[in-house]
Amino acid sequence: MRDVFFIERDPYAPVRHCYTVSKVLYEGKSEYQEILVLESPEFGRLLVLDGVVQLDEKFEFLYHEFLAHVPLHAHPNPENVLIIGGGDGGTLREVLKHRCVKRAVLVDIDREVIEISKRFFPTLSASFEDPRAIVVNEDGYRYVQDYEDEFDVVIVDSTDPVGFAHVLTTEEFFRFVHRALREDGIFTAQTESIHYHLDMVVRIQKTLRKVFPLVDLYTSVVPIYAGYWWTYSIASKKHPVRKPIRKVDLEAKIYSAEMHEYAFLPEGFYRRILEGEFSY
Repeated sequence: MRDVFFIERDPYAPVRHCYTVSKVLYEGKSEYQEILVLESPEFGRLLVLDGVVQLDEKFEFLYHEFLAHVPLHAHPNPENVLIIGGGDGGTLREVLKHRCVKRAVLVDIDREVIEISKRFFPTLSASFEDPRAIVVNEDGYRYVQDYEDEFDVVIVDSTDPVGFAHVLTTEEFFRFVHRALREDGIFTAQTESIHYHLDMVVRIQKTLRKVFPLVDLYTSVVPIYAGYWWTYSIASKKHPVRKPIRKVDLEAKIYSAEMHEYAFLPEGFYRRILEGEFSY
């Protein structure tokens, strides 16, 4: 039997990943994007949006655990959390592992992604059944504008922050988030590859610094994302974020108090990046 391959068509990376595929489980198009669910003998099921693999069953924890647990453990008592994007449910799953969380609002404009995840990715989407979860199908950029002093943590789990998602990296959006956060609130967003999108990473960091008093950058290795070394921009109104402020006592595959600290770039290297002293 001949192997069947799927080749990504990511317009924002200089490389293309190629996956061996054993079966196409779903193929369709929502109001906003093309959606594919593929079965891979190596990676398990893959969720593909507009030709770009968003997650795989094998390695998804390397992204979702760091995106969620770093900001939540940097906050002393995160009771109300807002997730913008993340319709697959993976970030929501990790957020709800924190017993102190009383309400987690997930705002994703594309209802179809949520339904596809419920159908094909039960290990991620089971979080939608948690009574603390509130799902809103709306534009996250507009949603956050209606709130002030409401959330302890805001997490942006979006597709590539370019194209229609570019607005989620603007100063205007960050000011809306700042207003929606409580006085000690924390914001985190995935901000692409440190290898292939360094200019974008620096731009987002500098824009956040116009709005928040404390801004930093941490990373994790995500094998299915172009460049592998993935960045997360984090901003805080009050609390330092490089060490957990609460005891880490939840179940995770890789995240720990030690990994929390190791995820942050060494301060000297981080400073060189921001000051333009490092480039490829």
